[in-house]
Parts: sequence; structure tokens; C-alpha cells
Amino acid sequence: MTPMRVALMIGGCWVIPTFISFLPIMQGWNSIGIDHLINERRFNNSSNTTSCVFMVNKPYALTCSLVAFYIPLVLMVLAYQRIYITARAHALQISMLQRAGGAGTSAAGTSGGVSAGAPDSADHQRNHRMRTETKAAKTLCIIMGCFCLCWAPFFVTNVVDPFIDYTVPEQLWAACLWLGYINSMLNPILYAFLNKSFRRAFLIILCCGRQRYRRPSILGSGAPCTATQINGSTHVLNNNLSSRLQPLRELCT
Repeated sequence: MTPMRVALMIGGCWVIPTFISFLPIMQGWNSIGIDHLINERRFNNSSNTTSCVFMVNKPYALTCSLVAFYIPLVLMVLAYQRIYITARAHALQISMLQRAGGAGTSAAGTSGGVSAGAPDSADHQRNHRMRTETKAAKTLCIIMGCFCLCWAPFFVTNVVDPFIDYTVPEQLWAACLWLGYINSMLNPILYAFLNKSFRRAFLIILCCGRQRYRRPSILGSGAPCTATQINGSTHVLNNNLSSRLQPLRELCT
């Protein structure tokens, strides 16, 4: 994730809606074939007033809903599924590395006549991995669930209404639309509540990038470093970290 990719993604979030909403509506493509229905509903005989009526024809309702909701929904489900599978795999790898490091420490302690308590350590690592996987599952379910529950009623109504002669009540339309707006309000709250990195980023943005909210470096400014090699890759480590990984290096060699 680079600044250029972020800029392109944010630009796409504005350009795509322009082509599927602003441009067609300004050109009147959404009302082709239903102008007479719009004119009938625009004028209110009882109060002798006119009102702004927004209606869409069947082609525009299908195209807009597919591009704006259904296709992104499928892509988001697939992306979050891959993220969740990758998170589980990473949690498993971390657990394996922790067990390997624990085994090296246990071997070093046993040679010195000190018991390491490996079963307790293994149970702790297993519980930690389970908690990590459970939290990831809950986070993804909450985010995807809120998105689907908030926007599905509007886009289902948007597709169905033209095929039932525009008989959906105006109050139902307003409720579905505001439910989608509520999702936009919930997104910052959900991400900030469920993710520490988002909370830190929000604090940095709201507090004008104050240094106190930035993540401190684990190496420090003047910490002495050393080089180590794991699986053929050379890494620069702080001396404290290097000493802690010494049992793991002994196992690898």
C-alpha cells in the first residue's frame, strides 16, 4: 500500500460514482421512457403545488445497482474471505514460531537444570491463537453484516420498484435511503472501535499529526543493532531482540 495507490483508490471512489450517478442523472438517462409518470407525480392537485420527483427506469436501476452495490458486495465478500484465511494462517505461523522459541528456551533451561513448564506455555499459545482467530471472525462479521443490513434494503427496493409499476410507498423509500446513510455514519465508529491502528490514525488526523499518537519504534533512536540470519534472510535486530531469538536461531541451525 503506497501513497500513489491510496490516491488512485480515493480518486476511483469519486470518479466511478460520477459516471454512474451524476452524469446519467444530469443527462436525464434515468428518466427515459417514464417521463409521463414523473410529470404525473410532480404536480399535486390537492395542494396545487409541484415537487421534485426522482424515478429511474429499469435499465438504469439494474445498471446502477449492479455497479454501486452488488458487484462491490461480491468483491468485498471475496476480499474479506481471503483476509480472514490469511489472518488465520499468520496466527498459526506465529504460534508455531512461538512454540519453536519456547522449545529452544526449554532446552536451554533443561541443560542448566531448570524446568521450563512447556505444557503451560503451549496451552497459553493455543489460547492466544484461538482468541486472535475469534476476534478476526467477529470483526469481519460485524463490518460486513452492517454493510449488508444497511444498504441491501435500498438497492433491493431500487431494483424491484420499476418492475412493480413504482408502487413502493414514499415512506419506505425514505427509510431505506436513510438506513444506507446510517451505515456511512457507522463505518468510522466500527473501524475505530474494532481496530487499534484506525484509532491511532484518527487521533493523528484529528490532532493534526501530533507525535504523541504515533507508534514508537521498537528499536528506538540509538539502540545498538546486530545482524542475524533466519531461513537465508538477513535481518537487523536490536540486541535485546537478538538475545531473545538466540534459542530460535539454534534450532534453525
